[in-house]
Amino acid sequence: MAAAVKPWFSRKRTWLFAFFLLLLCVLLFHERLLHAAGMFLIKDDGAQHADVVYVLGGAPFDRGSHAAHLLASGVAPIAYTTGSNFSSVLKAVGREVSEAELSRMAAIRAGASPQRILPFPFGTSTFEEAQGVLHHAQSLRVDTIVVLTTDFHTRRVGQVFRKRFAGSGIHVLVASAPSSDYDVDRWWASEQGLLMVNNEYVKTLFYALKY
Repeated sequence: MAAAVKPWFSRKRTWLFAFFLLLLCVLLFHERLLHAAGMFLIKDDGAQHADVVYVLGGAPFDRGSHAAHLLASGVAPIAYTTGSNFSSVLKAVGREVSEAELSRMAAIRAGASPQRILPFPFGTSTFEEAQGVLHHAQSLRVDTIVVLTTDFHTRRVGQVFRKRFAGSGIHVLVASAPSSDYDVDRWWASEQGLLMVNNEYVKTLFYALKY
């Protein structure tokens, strides 16, 4: 008569099998999994018509240039650039320029009319920017806004802004500016890409827990 298999041994064998199966899947499909992890961060509503575009602070070249494209495409008649942080690089040469001004400069260099893109230097974080943009949009009495950020920030930005705008009657759309430094197809192949994705997931978790 065969000896009975001990329950703990059976559970251990099951967990070992599950672990090796998971490890095999990671080895075989790691690039697909990494690509999916990068794609998950991107949630773009597309270029839809709105009353105003708000260009969030940070990555001024990418976001400013894309803001000029949105204005030229007729997405909105006017845009505002946010962000009250000052560039540490420009501080080193004795210039204090806010993120809002840098994004505006990039947009103008990309062809935007100075009268159609104006600075709104408010906010040092996404949450603060959402608060400032809400009050600003309410003062303008608009119905729909486009919030422009870098592609891999779009999911988190959308969650923060829509939660902050809940009950305001203002519809929030999120548009993505292609990043010069982030390659969604191969982000894990560079140190910069690894840092960007890691930081974005940390921020996403932080905002979900705190706000």
